[in-house]
Amino acid sequence: MDEEATINNVFSKNIYKTHLKNHKKINKKIKPLIESFVKEKPGSVAATTDVKGNTQFTDLNDAKDNLHLDSKYDDLFKLLCKHINAFLVAKGYDMDKFNAHFTKAWATYTTQNQHIASHKHTASHFSCVYYVHNEDMGNIKFEEELAAQTGLFIPPTDQYIKEWNQFNFASYLFPVTTGDFVIFPSILLHQTETNLKPDPRISISGDIILTMKKGVSTEHCLPHPDMWRVT
Repeated sequence: MDEEATINNVFSKNIYKTHLKNHKKINKKIKPLIESFVKEKPGSVAATTDVKGNTQFTDLNDAKDNLHLDSKYDDLFKLLCKHINAFLVAKGYDMDKFNAHFTKAWATYTTQNQHIASHKHTASHFSCVYYVHNEDMGNIKFEEELAAQTGLFIPPTDQYIKEWNQFNFASYLFPVTTGDFVIFPSILLHQTETNLKPDPRISISGDIILTMKKGVSTEHCLPHPDMWRVT
């Protein structure tokens, strides 16, 4: 059994975290696979294999963003899917009506003095990250998107904030280590700390969308892909 999961509330958004107990067995299998195609990216920003030029391939069509469909990673994704469904059940969704779909899954490879810059995912409902190798190589940070707020704006800096508390903080550092799995809303801004260790930090990230199950009609939610038509 995996460790008991926790759901944290950050900026009024839910972040799920658990630790896979059998991660050593899983990682022993998949870490060499990732290292066989990932290519270290020069500069301060980490390589992500869903982007052109960050693998040994040069064509974006050959980029590795479909790890969820690769049978070599099945043991991992079967466990991740269980946790995704547990998260959605905990949020109160009626899973007799919904399907959760992995739409993309890719590797990230962060060498010494590299990080992943602040960003959000715009083509999914939830995103997730599993840590294949992270031994004090940097945590994930979630940020409040202050630029989207209207009305009074006070920059969240020491110049204006006398005492930091849960009402005024602008970022939340989420500690992670090898074997951890984190799920969060895709719209939530996130970045990573810089890896200061000589070994690379390796993770697998993915995007998830929710649709109705086959045959379930909906007014407000996405129908099942079987009901879609290409134009």
